Amino acid sequence: MSEIILRKYHGVGNDYLIFDPKKNDVVLNERLIRQLCRRNIGVGADGILYGPVMEDKKIKVRIFNPDGSEAENHVTKVRFYFFNGVGGAVNVKLQNGSYVNYYDWTPEKGDQSDGTNTGDDIESKLKATIVINTAAGDGIPQRIAAVLNPTGLDNTSKSLSELKAVVADYAASGENGLTSKGKFVMFNSVGGGGEDFSTTLIKDENLCKTEADAIAHPVTIYVERSVAKVRVTLDANMGFTDNKLALKDKDGKDLKVGGEQVYLQLDGWGLTAETSEGRLVKKINPKWEGTWWYTAYRSFWAINSMSATNTNKYHSYNDIETSFGTENVLYTNENAQLTDINGAEGLVKERTKFILKGKLCKANGDPFTIVRHLGAHFADTQSETEAENLIELKKSILGLLSASGNNYYYSTESGREQIGTGDLQIIVVSQEENENSQNNCYVYAQLTTDAAAKTWFTSLEGGTAIEATEINGKLANEEIVDRALVWNSGMTYYYNKIKHLNDFDGVVRNHIYAINVTKIAGLGTPVYDPDEIIYPETPEENDHYIAAQINILSWRVVDEDYELVW
Repeated sequence: MSEIILRKYHGVGNDYLIFDPKKNDVVLNERLIRQLCRRNIGVGADGILYGPVMEDKKIKVRIFNPDGSEAENHVTKVRFYFFNGVGGAVNVKLQNGSYVNYYDWTPEKGDQSDGTNTGDDIESKLKATIVINTAAGDGIPQRIAAVLNPTGLDNTSKSLSELKAVVADYAASGENGLTSKGKFVMFNSVGGGGEDFSTTLIKDENLCKTEADAIAHPVTIYVERSVAKVRVTLDANMGFTDNKLALKDKDGKDLKVGGEQVYLQLDGWGLTAETSEGRLVKKINPKWEGTWWYTAYRSFWAINSMSATNTNKYHSYNDIETSFGTENVLYTNENAQLTDINGAEGLVKERTKFILKGKLCKANGDPFTIVRHLGAHFADTQSETEAENLIELKKSILGLLSASGNNYYYSTESGREQIGTGDLQIIVVSQEENENSQNNCYVYAQLTTDAAAKTWFTSLEGGTAIEATEINGKLANEEIVDRALVWNSGMTYYYNKIKHLNDFDGVVRNHIYAINVTKIAGLGTPVYDPDEIIYPETPEENDHYIAAQINILSWRVVDEDYELVW
C-alpha cells in the first residue's frame, strides 16, 4: 500500500486535508477522497484541497467535497443578461437571425480561481471577457446579471421582471439534479439598503473598445447559490456509548419503563417541510434594515416564491437516511419570509425542519416497544402476527370498552365468547396533511377482518345480533376509548425548526446550517408504521426536547447557542 502524505488545517468551523500532488505518487480519485474524508475509518475532513498546482503561471488549488465531487462553485456555463436602467431587455447579440439580450459564455482552463477570502469573503473568482453588439437604434446596456450553470431558461430575451418570475426546484437531487457538480444554479447576489439591487451597474468605464482595456476595467458581479446547505452532527459530549444513549427525562432523571432503563439509538437525519421550489432571483424587501444587511450587495433574508408549497416535502420514517457528520449534507430551497412585500400570503405554511430518526432499545440493544395509554407508559409485545401484537394495549382498550358498559360477545359452536385481544387490530389515525394536528402519531383499535365476519351480541345470552360496524364505532370513539401512543419496535423521531440569524426560523440561499445536537431527552414522537408520511408533531402529553447548537455559515460564521425545547 502506498504512503499518502497529508496535512490538516482547521478554520471557521471546517477542517480540510491538504493533498500536495508533488509529495504523493497516489492518484487522487473519488473513491480515495471518500475514504480519506470518512471520520470513522479514514482521517476525517470536510473536504480535500488538491494543490498547489501551477496553471497559467498562477498557483492554484482544487477543492473536493468529502463525497469525491468538486466543490459547489464549479461552473460549466454562464449566461449574462443585459438591461436598461429600469430592467428592460437590451439586445447585445445576433443569434439565429434575431437579437437577444443574453450572452452565453463557457469558461476555459484558467478562467476560474480561488477567492481572496478577505474583505468581501469571496470563495471563487471567474474571469469572463465578452463582445456585445447592439442592433441599430438600440440603447447601450446599463445593468447586467449573471446566471451560472443556467437551467430551465429558454433561448429568448428576458426582462428583469421575467427573470424574477422564474422558479424551479433548485435543491433537486439525483444524477440529473441541480445539486451535483457543475449544476448549482447561481445568480446575482441581491443587496439592499433602500433599493433592490438584483443587477449590477455597468459604468461607462466598463464599456471598452479593446480586450486589454476591458480586462483592466471589469464589471464586478457578486453571485450566490440558489440553495442552502444543511448538515447535522452529534456532540461528542452527549454520552453515547456503543451507539446507545441512556435517555433521561426533561428533569434529568433516568427514563425507565417497567423499571427498565430506556436507551436511544440514532439511525440518521433528514429534512422535512421543505419548499417545493425557489426563485432564480432572490426577492427581498428593500426597506429591511439593520442586521439584515451585510453589505450593499448581500442580504441575509429573503421572500419565498408565492407558488412554492410544502406539499410532497414530508417523508416517512423509512425515508430518513442521511448519516450524521460534517461530510454528509442535504441541500434545500429557501424557506424564509412567508408573505410578499405587500403582505400577500404565500402557499408555504411551515418552516423547514431537521428531523432525527431513532430507535428506543434496552441495554442489550433489543428494540423496546413502548405504549402510552391512560397517562402511563408500559412495555408491550411486538409481533408480525396481529393476534400476538400489543397484547397489553389491547387489554387496556378492552378494559375501557367494558367500563363504559360496552360488552360484546360472538357466537361459537358451543355458545358465546367475549371479545378478546385476538379480535383486535391496531390502526394508525388517518393522516392529516398538516403539522401539529395532534392526530398523526396516535393509534386506536378496530376489529380484525376475521372478527368483523363473526356474529356479535351485546350480552352473553339472548338479545339481537349487532353489526360489527357498531363495535368499530365504539372503539374509534375517543370519548369511550382513549387513543394511544405506540413506539412500535422502539421507532421514534425528534425534530425542530432550523434557526436563522437573529433567532428567526427559516433558511436562506448560500448559507450553511451546521446543526450540532448537544442533548436529547425524552422518548421522542412515536412511529407505528414506518411507511406512513410523518407530519412532525409533539404529542401534548409527551415531555421530550432537543438542545442543539446551530452554527450558520455563509461566507462568515454566525455562532449561536440554542436550547430547543420539545
